Amino acid sequence: MFVKRLVLVFLLLAALSSFTGTAMAQAQPQQFVIVYVEFKSADTKAGSEVLEALAAQAENSSGVIRFDVLQQVDRPNFFALFEIWTNAQTFAAFQNSSAAVQTQLTPLLEAPLDQRPGNLLTGTVNPRDQHAQTRQIFVITHVDVDPQNVPQAQPLLDTFVSDSLNDPGAETFALLSQTPTTNHFQLIETFANLKAFEAHVSEQHTVDFRTNIDPLLGAPYDERLYQFVNP
Repeated sequence: MFVKRLVLVFLLLAALSSFTGTAMAQAQPQQFVIVYVEFKSADTKAGSEVLEALAAQAENSSGVIRFDVLQQVDRPNFFALFEIWTNAQTFAAFQNSSAAVQTQLTPLLEAPLDQRPGNLLTGTVNPRDQHAQTRQIFVITHVDVDPQNVPQAQPLLDTFVSDSLNDPGAETFALLSQTPTTNHFQLIETFANLKAFEAHVSEQHTVDFRTNIDPLLGAPYDERLYQFVNP
């Protein structure tokens, strides 16, 4: 009888361990990644082609949710990658598998790749609208808050995201926290077109946000406009 009870105890513990492991796996957050890419002007076309090859490899990788190649509107040799992966492990696996392609970027760059992993705090990142991508505006804003001001800045950022989601033409508006520099934030925005973005910037809630967040910043508000490159 004692042996049977002992076996039952071990089976129960094993089941609980399995359940806990599954729950932990399911609780893993999605991995968001932004990579800033600066090519030498003469190598812009070649660099863009390498980024598109990287995107094609990503689209065939396990765990990819989204992988966008973006070209800065006012500086065509500046690009950004916006990536979403199921978790940090699938992103790390892609980094390892794509090392050869990423090595091709090195001689084309005028500055090292600036990779910023992060977690979603609030807002929504909607699927890309394939039919509207040629006129869509993708905005990435780096918000560097002085560490001591994060408690005051966080509610302002949350409210700004909530208000902006209701702006006409706003298709995505989300806030990321950079890992592990948690006083650095990224605003991820897509608008139907440039006119919709310009209207958002002029909204009173945007003006109020910029006025209130400014004294809490540790560096200038860095807002960059992009358009999609990869289909």
